Amino acid sequence: MRSGILDNVAALARIRRRAGVLAILFGAAFLSACGLRLPGDSSSPTELAEATTEFRVVPATRAFISVPQALLVMERDLGGAVEQRVTLPNQTTLAGENMIMLRAQQAGYARGTRFVLSEQLSQFGGAPTPFTGVSEGALTATTDSFGDITYTTIRPGGDIVCVLAFRRTQTASRALPSGTRALDIMLRNCVSGSAEQALAPIGASAFGLGLPG
Repeated sequence: MRSGILDNVAALARIRRRAGVLAILFGAAFLSACGLRLPGDSSSPTELAEATTEFRVVPATRAFISVPQALLVMERDLGGAVEQRVTLPNQTTLAGENMIMLRAQQAGYARGTRFVLSEQLSQFGGAPTPFTGVSEGALTATTDSFGDITYTTIRPGGDIVCVLAFRRTQTASRALPSGTRALDIMLRNCVSGSAEQALAPIGASAFGLGLPG
């Protein structure tokens, strides 16, 4: 009799522990679905939408910044952010795609003002080739009339230079989605020439004067 009671008590304790674990997992999923981050979580706040929302091709005139050399512009709405991917020409023989990633972020989804490489990479799906091993110590910065560009370079050989660059602005060449509080940008560009030439697609000429509404 006593053995049976003890067995029942042990079984009840196991059920309660499982229920607690399920509650924690459900809570994490709920926060993720709402675009919120758990303490210490460096993943993108729109991670769930990123996994379920596909890009669609849009006219080049829809690009948030002016990119005359754009081959293709794609866009997707992630709820708290609208993301664009602009494909650039690649005249080198290096593997990988030259591209600009842009995110028009709403309040509550925009990253903090301090630049953190891991956070920037997480929202754009990681570092592209050949920058998969990039670290904050490799970064440098330059400034133009629209603010700072944080970047790093790799010279794979000959006169080829590759840049991985980031910037944040509130200015765009075209109207940003309503409620936008920041435009985050990542550029991967490999060219035959200088770092300045590689950075040009997100330089001052890419921006107009309008602020988001």
